[in-house]
Amino acid sequence: MGGSYFIGRVFSIMADKTGQFELSVINRGRFPLKRPSIREYVFDRHDPAIRGAFEREAPYDALVDFCAYEPGDGKEILSLLGGKVKHYIEISSCAVFAPSREPRTEEYPLVKESPQNPVEAYAYKKALLEKEIQDVRAASALPYTIFRPCFVFGPFNYAPRESFYFNLLLSGDPIPHPAGSAAEFSFVYVRDVARAIMAAAGNSASYNRSYNLAGPERVNYRRLLEVLFSLAGGQAFPIQELTVEEVYERNIPLPFPLEQNELFDGTKARRELGLSYTGFAEGMKEAFSVYRASRK
Repeated sequence: MGGSYFIGRVFSIMADKTGQFELSVINRGRFPLKRPSIREYVFDRHDPAIRGAFEREAPYDALVDFCAYEPGDGKEILSLLGGKVKHYIEISSCAVFAPSREPRTEEYPLVKESPQNPVEAYAYKKALLEKEIQDVRAASALPYTIFRPCFVFGPFNYAPRESFYFNLLLSGDPIPHPAGSAAEFSFVYVRDVARAIMAAAGNSASYNRSYNLAGPERVNYRRLLEVLFSLAGGQAFPIQELTVEEVYERNIPLPFPLEQNELFDGTKARRELGLSYTGFAEGMKEAFSVYRASRK
């Protein structure tokens, strides 16, 4: 579901290239994959016609759901595909966790408060969706796997995270740096997310398990500058030193936290699924190369 946009697109392409997966992708047709070996179906996920479209399809080993955002989405799509899915893989988010300054494991408490802003609303709905699919499991014995990526970066990223810096680096404009920020955050490269999903699909060892997807490096704004310096080939670029207060006052849209740590422990996926995480600098180098080539 939704396998043609950012994480879903990277997963679909990578899984297809292995030759080990037979893929059907359901999306609304805005970003077609156009790969001969992938069957593409144009549907809104809420369209009851999905049921009829798959009446003659053999049961699927796994349904990977990249676009469940509202409570009821998971339960509804499983109802529409009734009986044709052996394993449900939900792409959730590390945003579901309650705040903490230390790295959060899968057992850390989830958010429980009513949403106060769009970011909190997203996290709360994702937490409700996780509970929903666990309830489906209790009622039907359908196995599930939940993945909670942290800050995802890499090719096809629609969120202005690394691209915020790539644009400034390529234009030569000053890069704002909140020198007083002590916040640290976790990243996961999009290809690692795809590899984790491939390792879990139809794999009984992943059934009824939740996994954080987060590389081990604790990144801060200083480390980010170091990586950008490497991407620039060691050439100096203009930096605009700012206090945290100045960032807020000028409403500069920095893509990562200034004061609150966003750290997560991704060792469970490494231990149980054999996942190897791409280093932050290595992933940024590839992402920058792809981004720069796309602008030519």
